[in-house]
Order: sequence, then C-alpha cells, then structure tokens
Amino acid sequence: MRAWREPPLVLLTGINGFVGQHMAACLFTHNMNVIGVGRRSDCLLQHHRLHYVCGDITQAATITKLLQEHPITHIIHLAGANDVSASYADPVQTLYTNAWCTLHMLEAVRSTSARSIQGFLSVGTAYEYDFHSVPFAPLTETSPVGPVSPYAWSKQFMTSLIQMYGDVYAIPAFAARTFNLIGPGNATGVCALLARQVAMMEKGHLPPKLVVGNTAVKRDFLDVRDAAAAYCSLMQLTAAPPGSLFNVCSGTAYPISDIVDLLQQYAAIPFEVATHERLFRPNDPPLIQGDNAKLRSATGWQPTLSLAQSVCDTLNYYRSLL
Repeated sequence: MRAWREPPLVLLTGINGFVGQHMAACLFTHNMNVIGVGRRSDCLLQHHRLHYVCGDITQAATITKLLQEHPITHIIHLAGANDVSASYADPVQTLYTNAWCTLHMLEAVRSTSARSIQGFLSVGTAYEYDFHSVPFAPLTETSPVGPVSPYAWSKQFMTSLIQMYGDVYAIPAFAARTFNLIGPGNATGVCALLARQVAMMEKGHLPPKLVVGNTAVKRDFLDVRDAAAAYCSLMQLTAAPPGSLFNVCSGTAYPISDIVDLLQQYAAIPFEVATHERLFRPNDPPLIQGDNAKLRSATGWQPTLSLAQSVCDTLNYYRSLL
C-alpha cells in the first residue's frame, strides 16, 4: 500500500464522475494528495498524487477500512445516485445510495478516526428547497425546504445527517447545497444536452435543428470548475460551526435561451431552434436562483468563469468526442 507523507490527504468519492474529475484536478492544483474511490476497475484520471481504490462505499466496511489504513485528513463526498427519473422508479435504492451511504461515512468517522478528520464535505442539491414558497427571491440557506422527488428527499436526508453529526458529535462536517452545474465533461444537464446536439450537427450526425424545451425558465448556472474551488475552500473551513450549510451557486439566474443564443454564436454551422412540448417539465419553477453571500463571507470564494466561457468549453468538450 502506498504510503502518504504529505498532508492533506483527501478521500474523494465519485472521482470518475462529472464533478469528481474536476474536483480531483482542483485538489492536485493545490498540491493535495487524493485517495479516489469509484466503482470502475480503473480510474479515468492518472496523476502522481492519486491513489485509486475500486470499492463500493455503500458498504460500511469499505469506508472504515480506508480510514483505518490511510491518514486521511479530509473527505469530499460526491458519489451517489443522481438520476431524478430513476429515483421515482426505485426510491429505496436512491435513499440507500445517498442517505444511508452518508450515514455509514459519518459513523465511520465518528467511531474510527474523528480526531484525524479535519473536514468532511457532503454535496447536496438546490432541489432540496421549496421553490414555490420563495418564487421570486434568491434562495438563502434559511429558505424553506420542500423536496419533491425521492432524489431531492435523499439529498435533504444527507444534509440533515451532516447537521446532526456536526451538532451532536462536533465532527467538522459541512453541507454544500449546489445549484445547476455546467462546464466541460460528461454531464446530463441542459447545457450538456444542447451542446452535444450542436456538436453532432456540426459533424452531420443530426440535421441543423436544435430541439429544446422551455427556454424561458431561469436557472442559477455555475461552472463545475468554480464549484470545485468552492468545495475545496469549504473542505478546509475551520471558522464555521460544525454542521453548517452553504449554497454553492453563481448568484445569478440566466434563462436557458441565453445558452441557446451562445451556442448559435459558437456553432460552426447555422441551425434553427425547434421547441417541443414533450420536453417541458410539469410544474417547472420559472426561476431558481441562489444567494452565495454566506459562502463568500466564510471563504472569500468568488465565481470566476462566465456563462459564455462555460458554454464554449462544454461545446468544445463534445466536439472532442466526435
């Protein structure tokens, strides 16, 4: 087993995911060592500061073993079930994968190495909030919660667990309630879906017609690389009370039509835009906007990448795959 000498040593779950790969790159930039955990037999990343472990973190023994065998100083928990549609079909598996797994991790920290863990960050979702109770104001950490999908409920349970273990056991754990992430990488959000269509049009794999849903709705889009920087800052935070919650967002809401306009600007070919009602989501909130003042005040973090840069980089990512 590789010996780690240079702190901090970060346990990063979900390293092979869209956010996980950017998170690892951010940690490497800050000269941190990483133990990445995923279910793939091999890691999508290669780096001299990375030690990869193929394992199932829904099993309590996996996390306990890692904490016992490595001098881990920080944990960033990104792994989990994130398919909202699938959560309706199998709520038990979604709750188990997200909430129960987080409970295993927190309990392993409490029972085996609480004194050595300097920071534990769990990532939730803005969909924990009750959007309809605050329809026209930026959502703060004190806004009412009201999850609708089993996925959002599982994330709300995760946040509650972080708050309980922070408050009751003083584990230095924080929850990041993250809004819509965009940027280069294999994502499933609206920006990725639209950019992939454009890249395929450019290659002649699709006719020059961008199929969209409701482009009038406004969302708080944040580049995944800015989110990774925010997570890195929160992971090392010592001034906030254990169990604290932070919004991770840009603080600005953009209509999806802005993304469409940018894609038309960056595309190598002209294309028309076709709206299909089948892509409309029932009861879709017209506005989802977060307030990041608490995060900025606690860490000094600021978003650095514009929506235009994020959209351009996303398009170039999908171009590189074709």
